[in-house]
Amino acid sequence: MASPPTTKHFDPSHSGPSAPNLDMLHSNDSVDSLLDNSMAALAVVPSPTHHSALVDQHYALMLLGPRLDFLSKLPYELAVYILHFVNMHDLTKVARISRTWNQFARDNEVWKNVYLVQQGWKIRLPSVPRPISPDPTLSPEQQQQHRLQVQQLTQENQQQQQQWLSRPLNWKLLCHGRKQLEEHWTRTPPRKTHLLGHADSVYCVQFDHTKIVTGSRDCTIKIWDLHTLKCLRTLTGGHTMSVLCLQFDDRIMVSGSSDTTIIVWDMVIYKPISRLRGHTAGVLDVSFDDQYIVSCSKDASIKVWDAKTLALVWTMTGHRGPVNAVQLHRGQVVSASGDGLVKLWNVGTGQWVRDFRGHERGLACVQFDGKTIVSGSNDQTIRVWDAATATCLKVLHGHKNLVRTLHFDQNLIVSGSYDNTVKVWDLTTGKCTLDLENGHSSWVFDVQFSASRII
Repeated sequence: MASPPTTKHFDPSHSGPSAPNLDMLHSNDSVDSLLDNSMAALAVVPSPTHHSALVDQHYALMLLGPRLDFLSKLPYELAVYILHFVNMHDLTKVARISRTWNQFARDNEVWKNVYLVQQGWKIRLPSVPRPISPDPTLSPEQQQQHRLQVQQLTQENQQQQQQWLSRPLNWKLLCHGRKQLEEHWTRTPPRKTHLLGHADSVYCVQFDHTKIVTGSRDCTIKIWDLHTLKCLRTLTGGHTMSVLCLQFDDRIMVSGSSDTTIIVWDMVIYKPISRLRGHTAGVLDVSFDDQYIVSCSKDASIKVWDAKTLALVWTMTGHRGPVNAVQLHRGQVVSASGDGLVKLWNVGTGQWVRDFRGHERGLACVQFDGKTIVSGSNDQTIRVWDAATATCLKVLHGHKNLVRTLHFDQNLIVSGSYDNTVKVWDLTTGKCTLDLENGHSSWVFDVQFSASRII
């Protein structure tokens, strides 16, 4: 009498693929045994490097018969949790396997995970301005008007935030919309629009979801409506020479100039709050958060100011050339200099942490997100660095002159150069995906971008 068939279980220590081999699964094995094998294989699925193992495994099992839908035997919450480890592309495969799998793949929490965790995209909520003290030189009536304006704006934005948070979001729709925006960059010819108003070169720009702010060699700062592209106001009487750099949020704007000063502006009434002095040459870049304002200068120094009291905290020296760019991020500062070095500093102690060496000529720009540093140089290259190890991860070639400015997120780098072009790069592959050659007729000094715009 023939002995009963034995069930061969999947060995997790096996060095082969995570899905069980077809020759391990015999037609006379029971469904429960096959389910055991499948569950053993699932132990290795929740890993970013095996995100498609679940899909491939199920295709293999489905070849053996319609009853082998092991995922449907799991509790709904567990099945949905497993799909958190499947990427956006493979979720479309999952949806075609069966009606039950289609239901799992359409779960809103799965797509929320894709949007926020896998892709790292963010939902922009209306910002709530934090109150700041009005300029003491204003009259009591003007100070009271300032407080009322801030209070009214705060209440309006809080109401907008509550409305946003109370809305049910369709995360799948958001994912596909954001993906289409990113693909739009490479598939659709860009449409350009010029903003005319400054009387001389525009050295710096920043924008948010409502406005564009620009600084110029004509000593003025202009505020533009992002949607109508009309100039809303011109800030004069602040700097006496070229406005070289600026950064703003909902409360304040910080600008630096060739006149060696830094001005802190109230972004509600668009008036100067204070003027910071200390640099002995032009201020080339500024960066700030809730605690600190950081500035760098042609005098080869970096200065750290208390964001609340506006008192000078540190003067950091170490570069042997003009410090052309700084970026502040969560207690760390990255600087780029004409001496060819990128330096990382601890802003809390004012101490140097490490150098990043590799550029053959002076640097003009740097960006830092806490993990990755991206720098641009007069050697016509862009380098991507690991901030923790100072390892150069990529070198991007393509510009034909100084890389004057750049900006990056988790997916893209956008750079501007003295070769008059703006280029878009894939951060993962290092390939140039878009080359904007016919926009500016002269050097590109600054660039910012969002999902749908480059300015």
